[in-house]
Amino acid sequence: MRRSSASFIKSFYVTVIAIGACVLANPVFSDELEYDRVIKLKGTTNTRDIGGYQTSDQRTLRWRQIIRSENLSRLTAKDFQKLEEIGVKTVIDLRTDHEHEKAPTVWQGDNQPQFYHFPVGDSNNEWFNAQRKMMRKSRFTEKQALQHMVNGYRMFAEVGQPSFQKMMEVIVDPSNWPVLIHCSAGKDRAAVAVALIMEALAVDREIIMEDFMLTNEIGRSEEKAVILAKESRNARGGRRSVGPSASAWYPIVGVQPEMLEAFYASIEEQHGSMDAFLVEMGVDQESRIALSTSLTTESSSLVMGE
Repeated sequence: MRRSSASFIKSFYVTVIAIGACVLANPVFSDELEYDRVIKLKGTTNTRDIGGYQTSDQRTLRWRQIIRSENLSRLTAKDFQKLEEIGVKTVIDLRTDHEHEKAPTVWQGDNQPQFYHFPVGDSNNEWFNAQRKMMRKSRFTEKQALQHMVNGYRMFAEVGQPSFQKMMEVIVDPSNWPVLIHCSAGKDRAAVAVALIMEALAVDREIIMEDFMLTNEIGRSEEKAVILAKESRNARGGRRSVGPSASAWYPIVGVQPEMLEAFYASIEEQHGSMDAFLVEMGVDQESRIALSTSLTTESSSLVMGE
């Protein structure tokens, strides 16, 4: 018996969550770093630290100050305890109002952080409506899926400035650190937010892209895509010729360079440059120097005079 479109859309999210459990059971990163970049929590699959990256002037981002994540609604009591041990003072939620209300964060612990909700986009805007339509039909190709996600990153640039500006106002104040920034899956809006922070700190764009692409490794995007392709076939009676392929699902559950590149291109088209965009958000050169002074340290080689 064929399942309804609504049932399949619901199973899509359930499947992604289930696959995420495998990531936590088999972590990608070892203890070779000063800290693990991946923060292992039972209730999320894409929570990680941006510490340790170097800036263009050879300074190093401090660990355990800026953390990016997917939504926190499924965290366990031990997960919250771990975040409290890290000392998280501030949580910034970039989800839409609908996402925020549907999966609220209920903090379990004695030291609840300050919460800010700065939605990037509206759940009823053109892009989110197109996403729901695409999921209902479930007949998209890899090219269509990638183009949809590219459009999403352009949408973030077009409508996200007020929310990103509020976020940066929080970030530039060291009294708010450590800060955890999240959206729903932790791979798109949270990724753009972190890219903006690293741009303000003069991290090379190649490094920003490397961090962006880590989602595929940590979140095992290929495995998720394969299972979702199977789920979509099962929803249509197991017919192999019907439903998106694994390659079609991949841009939906993972990330590709074209997505972040689209965000950058849109910023440059609308504002002239990333530097100009940051200034428009109140992050001028003075603010950037102050942020770098607080949020980075000199590399060991520079300290030793090498």
